Amino acid sequence: MTSLDQAQRALEAAQRSPHDLGLCIRAIRLLEVAGMRAEAHSVAHAYAKRHDAGEAGGAALLALVQRAEAVRFEAGVALMREGVDEDAIFVLLHGDARVRRLGVGELTQLPPGTVVGEIASLAGTARTASVYAKGPVEALRFLPAGFAELSHKLPGVYARLRETGRARLVAQLFGPTSIFGALNGLERAALFEQCLPATLAEGQEAVREGEPGHAICIIASGMAEVWRRGADGERRVVTTLGPGSVFGELALLYDRQANATVEALTTLTLFCLDRHRFHDALARFPDAKARVLDMARDRLGVPSLGPKARLPVTQTPDA
Repeated sequence: MTSLDQAQRALEAAQRSPHDLGLCIRAIRLLEVAGMRAEAHSVAHAYAKRHDAGEAGGAALLALVQRAEAVRFEAGVALMREGVDEDAIFVLLHGDARVRRLGVGELTQLPPGTVVGEIASLAGTARTASVYAKGPVEALRFLPAGFAELSHKLPGVYARLRETGRARLVAQLFGPTSIFGALNGLERAALFEQCLPATLAEGQEAVREGEPGHAICIIASGMAEVWRRGADGERRVVTTLGPGSVFGELALLYDRQANATVEALTTLTLFCLDRHRFHDALARFPDAKARVLDMARDRLGVPSLGPKARLPVTQTPDA
């Protein structure tokens, strides 16, 4: 397929999904490469107009794409690695990519026109997944500063990137089987806004046995080990936690000290609700409260006493 054909197909894809930033950026770049500068300008300015920005917005988007570095990856090479603290954002131009997460395996495949890497960049965390080239891949590489500068001329770009990244993280953290999986989309998005991100290096402790608990945490990526000290002082491993696992709820529910240490086995990315936000969420979402209490029973080895039974939950003061 010639560069002209590729550019024409990219233009058609962008026209079918006029609000998709990745497809818009891909179309602009491929049109420029094919010598169709007028069409590239038209795509940039049309995107800006749809996001209530004027000529300056379109010109800034065009300049951002023109300055972006084109990088190539051979099959099997990583565009980004889980746990690495870097913030580049990519847009796939040619070729598909695979997304993998430690402890989970392959999550999905990404086609050309996909924006990759915006989650860690916007959340300020380490990479929450690895992305590998399925075959030969060409992509545009952007630094967050470029998008930050563009947001002054085209505010909708930052908002759309943030929306996309948030939607992916919400799906990861609050899937159907999670403790907050019964919430609707708007409720899960609102709850996510209350979460505080944290990245721990290998060997760092998220929770220490015998100390007060301050938050409930959900693992977005990485692996952690749960262990206790035996009567002889020896370290005894209880279990290993991976993406989607929750810890810290027992100390908050029953106002008790942590009964085990949670230590990062790899770089660990967490999203946490502090004590006040956690109890507020339980008060607002009864289904989530029931799931949390069921999980607490399992961990404490307390049998269920029936669908209406509830273990006492410590109430926290308003301030």
